[in-house]
Amino acid sequence: VQKQLLSDLEEKKTVAIIEAMDSDDAADVIAELEEDLAGRVLDAMPWKEVRDVQTLLRHDDETAGGLMALEIVAVNENRTAEEALEVLRKKADEVEDVYNIYVIDGKGVLMGLVSMKDLVLADPVTKIESIMDNEPIAIRTEMDQEEVANMFTKYDLIAAPVIDAAGRLVGRITVDDVLEVVEEEASEDITLMAGITDEKIQIQSLFRISGARLPWLLVAFAGEMASAFVLSHFQASMEKILAIAFFIPLIMAMGGNTGIQSATIVIRGLATGDIYLKDTGQRLLREIGVALLNGFVISLLLLGVVTIWLKDPGFGLILSLSMIAVLFNAAVMGTMIPFLLKRVGVDPAIATGPFITTSNDILGLLVYFGMMAVFKGWI
Repeated sequence: VQKQLLSDLEEKKTVAIIEAMDSDDAADVIAELEEDLAGRVLDAMPWKEVRDVQTLLRHDDETAGGLMALEIVAVNENRTAEEALEVLRKKADEVEDVYNIYVIDGKGVLMGLVSMKDLVLADPVTKIESIMDNEPIAIRTEMDQEEVANMFTKYDLIAAPVIDAAGRLVGRITVDDVLEVVEEEASEDITLMAGITDEKIQIQSLFRISGARLPWLLVAFAGEMASAFVLSHFQASMEKILAIAFFIPLIMAMGGNTGIQSATIVIRGLATGDIYLKDTGQRLLREIGVALLNGFVISLLLLGVVTIWLKDPGFGLILSLSMIAVLFNAAVMGTMIPFLLKRVGVDPAIATGPFITTSNDILGLLVYFGMMAVFKGWI
């Protein structure tokens, strides 16, 4: 929408709007414009602003370097509080919101930061180095934007300095930039799960959308065909004991829900950085424990219902044991599949669904009918 509006405006108005933006917003807008229009806009802008935009455009737009703004207030560590406030006054028109004053040495290396509160309350002749936080949380230019968002969440940041490989202060990222990242990442995960690329669905061709979604549907198709084969193999058992078929939807649904619950926790944890690949064993044991606890409760309910309904406690007991086994299997698959996909470089948010559905259906049926075959003498 922003791109379309600016493209429809007179060139002078477009230049004026972009000049009024912070450097990070200006770079984002220019990157979205048609190449010819972007070139003309840059030609009409002041050299300093053009240089800032070009600096930002050299960074990947999904890294801290592409996310940061170059407008910062920085002072030398030997300055006094009064001198720092004077620098702030001179920068007031350039920097929209100031949360911290950054402290650098003679080479521009970040040494620390001073909060606005500490700066205002300090004695005017106090040296900045004596009131600064000399262990600031800094972000490297190459850090992925999702990691940046995780850092802001973890440390409850409002703004953070950005440094290059040599530790020099090059910009800052504020919380409003991070909120945009969170929204973008969430939208990306949702669209990828639906088989959509980062382009708007309205402008994609039917064949392109189909090509993105079809591979995962084929995975699910192959899995369900395997499930049908399993069912056909146990056809004689179902004909002999029709009640077995009554509970197939229940067994499949409970296994599927358990698998999805486990997978959702792992996928979300991997995305936010709360769970790492090294946590596989710990997370697996935890999900198995939850599944067994839930399975025990559900199995007791199932045993009671079957005993009252079919007057067959033996069959109810087998169903209950099958339910526990199916939930155990579903928890294992729901936990392990996202970890395995992550390990081989596939985004778990995209591919987990079809694999969970397929594995739970096939293994769930095998477990269910396997239990029936083992304990058929009880029925």
